[in-house]
Parts: sequence; structure tokens; C-alpha cells
Amino acid sequence: MKSFFRMVNLSKTFILSICFLSMASAQQEPRPKLVVGIVVDQMRAEYLYRFQENYTEDGFKRLMSEGFNIKNMHYNYVPTTTGAGHSSIYTGTTPAHHGIVNNNWYDREENRIVYCAEDMGVSLIDDPSSMDRNKKENYSRSPKNLMANTITDELKLVTNGRSKVVGVSLKDRSAIFPSGHMADHAYWYHSGNGNFISSSYYAANLPDWLVKFNKRKLSDSLMNQTWTPFLTMERYSNSNPDDSPLEKIYKGNKKSTFPYDLKKLRKQNGDFAMLAEVPFGNTIVTEMAMATIDGEGLGKGKDMDFLALSYSSTDYVGHYFGIRSKELEDTYVRLDRELAKLLTHLDKTVGKGNYLVFLTADHAASDHPGFLEQKGLPGNSYDPQKIGQGLNEYLSKESGVENCVLFIDNTQVYLASEIRDNRELLEKAAIYLQGANSIKEVFVPTLHSWNMENSTIGEFVRNAYNSKNSGDIILHSFPGWMDQRDYGTTHGTAYATDTHVPMLWYGWGVKKGLSVSPHTITQIAPTLSMLLNIPLPDASDRKPIEELFK
Repeated sequence: MKSFFRMVNLSKTFILSICFLSMASAQQEPRPKLVVGIVVDQMRAEYLYRFQENYTEDGFKRLMSEGFNIKNMHYNYVPTTTGAGHSSIYTGTTPAHHGIVNNNWYDREENRIVYCAEDMGVSLIDDPSSMDRNKKENYSRSPKNLMANTITDELKLVTNGRSKVVGVSLKDRSAIFPSGHMADHAYWYHSGNGNFISSSYYAANLPDWLVKFNKRKLSDSLMNQTWTPFLTMERYSNSNPDDSPLEKIYKGNKKSTFPYDLKKLRKQNGDFAMLAEVPFGNTIVTEMAMATIDGEGLGKGKDMDFLALSYSSTDYVGHYFGIRSKELEDTYVRLDRELAKLLTHLDKTVGKGNYLVFLTADHAASDHPGFLEQKGLPGNSYDPQKIGQGLNEYLSKESGVENCVLFIDNTQVYLASEIRDNRELLEKAAIYLQGANSIKEVFVPTLHSWNMENSTIGEFVRNAYNSKNSGDIILHSFPGWMDQRDYGTTHGTAYATDTHVPMLWYGWGVKKGLSVSPHTITQIAPTLSMLLNIPLPDASDRKPIEELFK
């Protein structure tokens, strides 16, 4: 009898040991092998739902059904633009601290407009056969102007440089700012020759795998295709008719309708540059992303790696055709398939459960005022340059200074020092601007009493204002108002149309679920910090998205 019970006890011990070992083996790794941050340029949160019936189960729907969906994610500053958006996502802070106040701004020290990612101290690197040093100024790029560090910088620091960090996008700023100051590489599309390039900030030469990738001439083959609807036109029931006004008509075409014969149109419309304006620009980014994963061996080392990926064609298509066009819906239908292809590649190369993906956008977009007028909704167009001319004439009479307005766009006004340093003249400038039909609110950041405290978007301005790079006066238009354009759309306001973006988490460490609690874009970096156990970026928001940890 004793031997019987001894055998039973041994069996229990054996079974418990097996269970313990099974549980131990099933435990999650302390960190994923690879993090993939995906930014979809100009994506409204509603596109997840408006186009949902035409998505597959393997792209957006996979991220939504198997991951965590933050349905109420917003930007919290103005203007909402690409350079600022990508920087805010990865630094965990706003332009007030990271300094990228727009895609372009006026530099008072150099007395000129500067581009957010420009760096004249570095040069383009490309295949020797296609390098054009005469155009160096167009491709001199680095993260030099980014004043704060990024979550990707913190990853490089915490692993003593062993983690690989790479940025990939059609746009240089969308590859550079997310990958940070310490990135191994940032690659972007050369609109002059169809290659992916970089700058000497990162390396002296392109890696062999990228030279080989460029020799495939994918951009050329993609530009010899015809852009037709991926699905039957009847399936695109949540968009305007194909032949609608307020859409760009390409040179060589008589109207803005499918099909688009790219081989015929390319020479008249920028050649390789046109690739970014059609959904095939997203195709080449996916191919480049997979080549980067393979070529750099991302997710294969002992330490976690990071791929910062940004899809830009969605922005170009939105700007040219508008947020309710058949062209835009087709672009998202195709992007859904690109995401499915990327996820499948990650499953095969890194392993399902071994990688973490987050997907968001750098800003959303608004309806064209002409469309709003057709629907009886409030909205109108204005010309910032005319407003600037009027302001300049007014201030010249008041001050005797000839060039009072140095630069103006749809949100910022840069003034000559004689005006900027004179409180009375500065207030007069603000009062003048307040009288413009399009302008709802005028802010003078250096005069804290001027509309900063009581305004509904005063917080947005405080988050945006950087004393070095921002304008002297910040403008905000009425809802539905937009700077004058013949077609398409733009973005930049503090209204939900421009601030509300998707926020999906998927893969390693992410449970299924959703939240409708309000969140801001600056919470992405601290969420990554807490999930991955790496330090917060220096200027980062401290508050993560708590629902992911419950």
C-alpha cells in the first residue's frame, strides 16, 4: 500500500513538474525581438470603420480584432503636420519641447525659411551611378533640429547601442525623426531617381543589401502600371462619385477619374515623384520594409530592435483627391493588403508573438470647404498671404518699418524685431488679425494675457509654442475654414477633424480590447517605455495608456 501511495505521489510530482516546465516555456520573453512603429500619414480614425467592409481579415482587421484599439486618440497642439506629428509620437512631447513646430518655419537668425529636417553639414549618399551632388541642398538631412530625444534613442542607450534602429518612409522627415538621433539608419525615397537613399549623418555608403534593392528598379516598374480600382467600383459605396469636383486633374488627363495610365502620365507629372501620389508608393514602402528586416537582420539578435515605418502615399492622395474620394478609399483598401503582407512577413521572419506593432497617424484631415458648402455645412476658404500683405501694410503705417511681416502661413506669423519687441505694436497686430473673417482666435505667446488663458485651445498653443522656432503670433481659424486650394484637402487645426487619429496595438504583450477614454499622442512613448522597460525620453509625457496594463 505504501509503495502504491509513493507511486501516486511520484506521479503527481512528475505531472506538476511537467506543468511547471510547460508554464515556464510559455512565459513571455522579457522583451519582444522587434518593435514596428507604423505611422499612416493623414489617416483619420474613421477610416478604420468607413472602409472596413472592404478590408481583409489579415490587415487592419487583424490589428483591431486581435489587438487593443484606442478609439479616442488625439493630437494636442497646433498645427497638426507631418514633421511635428512624427516627432511628437516618438519623443512623447509636443513642439514646445521638441522644436519641430511645422514642416517649415522662419529662422530669425538666418533670415530665411528652413525645412524641419535640413542639415547643410551632411550630404546625400546614393548609388554612385545616380548621385547628383549639384542637388545636395535638396537632400542634406538629419535629426539635428529635433531638440528632444526619442524612445528609439532610449532603446539605443539602454542596450549600449546593441539594438538596431532603422527608419523607412517615402518622406525624409518621416524616416528621420522617428528613428532618432542615434539611429543606425534612416532611408527615404529619392523622387529624382526612384531609389531609397540616406545621408552621411548615418553612414558613408548605402549597405550592399540596399544597393541590391535599388537595382531591382521597383519604382520604375510600379510607374509603368495602370492605377485601376482594386475592387469593383460598386464596392466603394462610402465615397463620392468617381467623377467629382475638387479633385486634382493630372496633366495629360481631362478629368479626375479611373483608370490612371501611369506610364502615359508619369513624364508630365514628375516621373518618379508621381509614385508618392498613388497607392503604389505604399507598395514600395512595404517592399523596402521587408528588405530592411531581412537585410539588417532585425529581430534576429539578442537585443530588441526597432523599425520605424511610415506610409506617406495616403497623405498625397488625400491632399490631391480629398477625404471622400474613390481614389482615397482605393488607397486604403490597397494599404490594408500591404499591412497584411508585412504582418505575414513578420510572422515568418521574427515569429508571431515575438514582435510588437503599434499603428497611428501623424495627423488627420478635413473636408474641402467647397464640399462643406455643397452640403450646407459651415466652412470657407481664405488666403494667408493676403492676410499677411494687409497686416504688413497696416503695421508699416503704424511703425514706419517697411518689412514688418517676415513670414506667414495658416497658423503662424513671424514679425520683424521692431514689431516683435514693441508691446503696443504687437497688440495692434493681434487686433488687426482678429478682424479677419477666417480667424477665430489670435494668440500672442509672449503676451500671456492675450487670449492664452481663457481660450478653448489655449492649451494647444502652449503645447505648440517654442520660443526659438514658433511665430510671434499664432492663428486659429473657424471650423471648416481652410487656406485656399483648388482641390483635395489639408490639415493643421485643433479641431477633431485634424486631431483624431487611429491608435492600434498588436502582438507581444498586448491583450485584446478597446478603450474610448480620451488619450493624447504624447502617451505613445511612455506606453512603450513602460511596456518595454526602457527609460522615458527626456521631455516625454509621464502618463502611459493605462488600459494596456490592466
